[in-house]
Amino acid sequence: MIPVQPFEPISTTDPAKAEKNYLFDALIAAIDSHPLQWRLVVTIGQPGDPTNDATVPWPPDRQQIDVGTLTIDHVESEETSPARDINFDPLVLPDGIAASDDPLLSARSAAYSQSFTRREGEPKEPSAVSTAKTEK
Repeated sequence: MIPVQPFEPISTTDPAKAEKNYLFDALIAAIDSHPLQWRLVVTIGQPGDPTNDATVPWPPDRQQIDVGTLTIDHVESEETSPARDINFDPLVLPDGIAASDDPLLSARSAAYSQSFTRREGEPKEPSAVSTAKTEK
């Protein structure tokens, strides 16, 4: 994922005194002012490229294909969204896409499953984004 918008650091005069949710608040403010976009670029591997060790980069001359753009143009309250109940699992893949032999995928799958199970057992706090804010 490659951001379309240029990087702009968030300025805080004293990060130690910043509100605990200042990054979250800055993200919401950015989305309110303009859509945020990232290009999904796929790198095409060649025979011999390692797929079982994410620490070994492929050569920089590999073909890259821009396959689409992710756009976030609004926020939604958790109260009106199923986002709380979503589990990201890197091994649940659509037809036509297969997992590599990277052992990190299995480790992540197990860790994300454990995280989801723990989150499901927690009391549900009110959403940090109110429904009034998202209905504008």
